[in-house]
Amino acid sequence: MTLQNQIIATTSASTTAPHDQVRLHEPFLSSAWHSIKKLFGFAVWVLTGFGLLGHLVGRKNSKSRTEEIVIYCVPRSFFLWAIILTGFIAAACLRHYPQTAVLWGWIYIWVLLYTFVTLLFDVSTPRFLLWAGIFTLVWLTSKYLEDVRDMYLLSGAFDHMRSLRPTLSAGFASVVSWLLLFPWIGGLFHSFSRGRKTFSPNSIEEWFLGEGREILDRNGLKFRSRYRDLFESLLGLGAGDLEAVDNNQQVVKRWESILFLFFVWRRLDQVLHQRAAVMETSSSNPVPVPTQSMAS
Repeated sequence: MTLQNQIIATTSASTTAPHDQVRLHEPFLSSAWHSIKKLFGFAVWVLTGFGLLGHLVGRKNSKSRTEEIVIYCVPRSFFLWAIILTGFIAAACLRHYPQTAVLWGWIYIWVLLYTFVTLLFDVSTPRFLLWAGIFTLVWLTSKYLEDVRDMYLLSGAFDHMRSLRPTLSAGFASVVSWLLLFPWIGGLFHSFSRGRKTFSPNSIEEWFLGEGREILDRNGLKFRSRYRDLFESLLGLGAGDLEAVDNNQQVVKRWESILFLFFVWRRLDQVLHQRAAVMETSSSNPVPVPTQSMAS
């Protein structure tokens, strides 16, 4: 290679190297900026009540009410919020009023029991009424036998439970709440990154962080809400399931544990009814589309 060719090669390499480095840094900077925006969006979503503020503002805007609605599915770890909040409140109160340790002990036990039942079992409203009726019948029978026949039954069990006097310490409540707080926040991020569903008059869009989007055509589908677990609905702030059913009454898709479903159902139902109106106005020969929603 001649001296002139060496100079040209060295010059071209020195001029192209910075551009190659810029190209290498562009995807990294873009990915980092995208992650920062997602974290910021997650923080805003949490601070606005997991999207509840957006629903309340959307009710006042008639245009947004008929265009689309965004809802979120939550994992079962979301229902830990009751025991976490109770632990922090109890710890704060016990530091100032240590004489209430027994009272907070009973409160903590009942909240813990309620949370465990919610996570482990599906207690529908009819099942809850059935068991409540059975327990009431057993309790009334026990009271009758105790008053008439002097038989000491359930009162003995209740007296034994009261004599146990469970006490709650501020340190124990704080430690349990802090330990449960991390999976709870992880569940929230899972809802924000993989549980977002956007319902519009023509399609349903699901977004999965790091994987992409999935769009479902709403043609020929009708929707119904289901509240299969009463305790879960209460802990989930009106949470419930949404089912998409085809013309053969087959469930095409099910979205479980939708946050605030009971409170946003009316607005969601308006969006679901929009497809029939769009089909009728866009065609000279309107064809009825069976998209009427049914609420359970």
